Amino acid sequence: MEEAIPLRLLADVTNALKAGRGWEGSLRRLAELLVERLADWCVIDLLDERGRARRAVVTGRETGRPNSPRPGESSQLLPSWPQGSAAPLAQALRRGTAVLIPDVPSPEQAADPLERAQLELLARLGATTAIACPLEAGGRPFGVIIVARTEALRPFTEAQVPLIDSLAHQGALVVDNARLYGQQRDIATHLQRSLLPNSLPDVHPFRLVARYSPARTYAEVGGDWYDAIALPDGTLAFTVGDVAGHDVRATARMSQLRHMLRALVLDRPGPPDEVVRRLDQALERLNEPDVTATLVFGVARPSAAGISSLAWANAGHPPPLLVRPHGRARFLPGGEGLPLGVDTDVPREAAATAPLTEGSLFLLYTDGLVERRGEDLSMGLERLRGAAENLRGLSPDHFLDELVERVAPTRGDDIALLALWNESASR
Repeated sequence: MEEAIPLRLLADVTNALKAGRGWEGSLRRLAELLVERLADWCVIDLLDERGRARRAVVTGRETGRPNSPRPGESSQLLPSWPQGSAAPLAQALRRGTAVLIPDVPSPEQAADPLERAQLELLARLGATTAIACPLEAGGRPFGVIIVARTEALRPFTEAQVPLIDSLAHQGALVVDNARLYGQQRDIATHLQRSLLPNSLPDVHPFRLVARYSPARTYAEVGGDWYDAIALPDGTLAFTVGDVAGHDVRATARMSQLRHMLRALVLDRPGPPDEVVRRLDQALERLNEPDVTATLVFGVARPSAAGISSLAWANAGHPPPLLVRPHGRARFLPGGEGLPLGVDTDVPREAAATAPLTEGSLFLLYTDGLVERRGEDLSMGLERLRGAAENLRGLSPDHFLDELVERVAPTRGDDIALLALWNESASR
């Protein structure tokens, strides 16, 4: 039977590793597949940038041996080794291909600390035969995988060495791609977050809470943003927007638009629709006609009576959501116009207005929260409205965290949210 499964196993490994678990999850899944189909135990050791080896994965069958490691045993730094070490890891790295250990020696026969450490582990596993194979990407090894059999299975022979070599090669390519993707994603997310405000203003009776949640399905940076500033007259200005695209250029334009909007508001405050019109004209003067963006820009004015007033302009963005302490949450229309960067000659509606009563929450968000491929936008909006109703009563921080998890658990796109809460009743 063993000779009949290589091609199927190779396909299973490839498909399983492409399932998007991240590189650590891909390593564990590779080890699990090898144990399920070929071995009693699988050990994966990874190399760091200094060439040191660290145990990353130990996965195996339940053997009942009292000293055997538990699957998933915590990682540990392995000893350094001399150039001619006979340790399975060292042999595989030195030869650059899979190596058969037809009769696992006892730890007492070890000639260096690494060999002793690996033979001690194999002894704890009850291994009688093993195959060690390097994990390589771009001609550079980043780890070694060791599969072991105990007396419960037939011993490994030279017949299985090419198969393990092929599986390790295919697994290494997928895992390394996942690792590079993870690194790029971390850099992209850090860049995006660094361009958002470090803090939000505190203007009584309002409380502002914001979230930025990167997409889980790609590593590019995006153009989603939020911002808020307190004006000298006590008015609170706020915005959520989205520059089209998922690349560094979109992120650069996002930062540029955010700071342009800040400058316009501070220099000459005015009705939100007028501020958005001036921003659109400034963007046009940059002479980059292919740059487009949507946003909602608004102002909130506090009132001693507990009912504050809101005014906002909407440039092609999903509508704000008003969540009151009682009754239905509702989307607020009005103040609408074309996205930025489309046509500055088309007039914009006058700013929309609404009261923000005590305990009410005014929510702005980007389309990543509600859009799904192949689904009408109205379904996403209704999903958001229903979730917001069910979550009201939570603190604003908890509200936003739960809202993202319930409405957009898969994070197919970047999401920026800004919640403005009139907390007069809580003070």
